Amino acid sequence: MVISVGFFHHWIIATEERKETEKMFHSVLTKYIDGTVINAKKRGFLGITNKELDFSEIMHGLYSGDYVYWLITFDPRYKHHCREFEHAIKKGVHFRMLILKDCPISELCAHEIIGYSEEEFRGYDRLFLASLEDIAGRINERDEGSLGVFVYDSLPNIPLLIILREKAKIVEIYNSFYLSEPVGRMPYLHWQSELKCDTSYSFESEKWNMPDLFLDYFQRRWLAERKKLDQADKENSAYKDFLYAPASARKKCTSLICESE
Repeated sequence: MVISVGFFHHWIIATEERKETEKMFHSVLTKYIDGTVINAKKRGFLGITNKELDFSEIMHGLYSGDYVYWLITFDPRYKHHCREFEHAIKKGVHFRMLILKDCPISELCAHEIIGYSEEEFRGYDRLFLASLEDIAGRINERDEGSLGVFVYDSLPNIPLLIILREKAKIVEIYNSFYLSEPVGRMPYLHWQSELKCDTSYSFESEKWNMPDLFLDYFQRRWLAERKKLDQADKENSAYKDFLYAPASARKKCTSLICESE
């Protein structure tokens, strides 16, 4: 009898302890899900890519009418993807690119990259620009897409690849970081949100998300470079830091997606 009472008492205590443990676990798990998973989803986070960004998969996933904003400095791989890049433009994709000029800032970036000398870095920079010039020379009025490229000499910030799908009204963003590897060898964070034309005050809203902040940043950088082009036009002076195609669509190639309507 004494043994039975003792066992029953032990069972009650164990049950209460188990309930308390489950309650504590549920509280921690709920806090983690609300604070991390749900918040990440609310801010537009989809996941992280594999070790390297699959550039080919992204190019093949583009559709006519899509816009791609691309902020890039250095990646020696891109010269191997010129055909895919050109094909995307010819099928109706509009690219707006900001690429780093061969300047003192690019020299500083070169010192951060493992396995590449300053001259190699600058050589790939020039090769990438030459590849874009070759592509621009093959784009004509019969092609549905367009290319606009500003060559800038300010701080590079972070690598950004922004895909704006006008028909689906969504924006997809891949961003990485400038560390000790070329950006093509780095994993990228993947974001998605509703496509909105005005993102300038999105951070002031309770519904702010990272895609809007990235998009707003690129648009500000693009407009700053376009202002230099406009000033050169007013002064009737040559401006060598803007590349575009087709040749008859210069104004369109300076425009972003919501300005093209």
